[in-house]
Amino acid sequence: MTTALPSYKQILVPVDLSARGARSLPHAYALLKGGGVVHLLQVIEQPDVPNPMYAHYSTTSRTPEERAKAYAIAEDGIAKLTRECPAPVGVELKVHVVDAPAGKVSTRICELARETGADLIALASHGRSGLGRMLLGSVAENVLRHAEVPVLVVRVPSKDLS
Repeated sequence: MTTALPSYKQILVPVDLSARGARSLPHAYALLKGGGVVHLLQVIEQPDVPNPMYAHYSTTSRTPEERAKAYAIAEDGIAKLTRECPAPVGVELKVHVVDAPAGKVSTRICELARETGADLIALASHGRSGLGRMLLGSVAENVLRHAEVPVLVVRVPSKDLS
């Protein structure tokens, strides 16, 4: 059986602006040696929406100023990341900063993969298992379960971040 090798032209790289989150970017660049587009994505998770009956007691919603500040922080972080890890010749970098409801970051990542026409999603993971994953949830695991394109998970153990 002869199978053609896959060719990637557009890769979605979700980052959380931590040292771990940026580890998938060089892998995406390496897969695009012949040229292509890296869609660098920062998802800003919105606070939980309060029950409308009790909304007047809640302080979880962001003011326009707080939202603007969150976007500015994300854009500054992405600018720093791209200075530290610039795109190689032939690779175009497109930046996306988007909102997602609380607990829906992985859903938003999968949506952006469809919207951008990504051939692959490359993301970093801390590699937690068992109780740690169950308590904290796992964006990487949810993306693996729901993405319509291949997913490259770059495992970054905590000891490698020191």
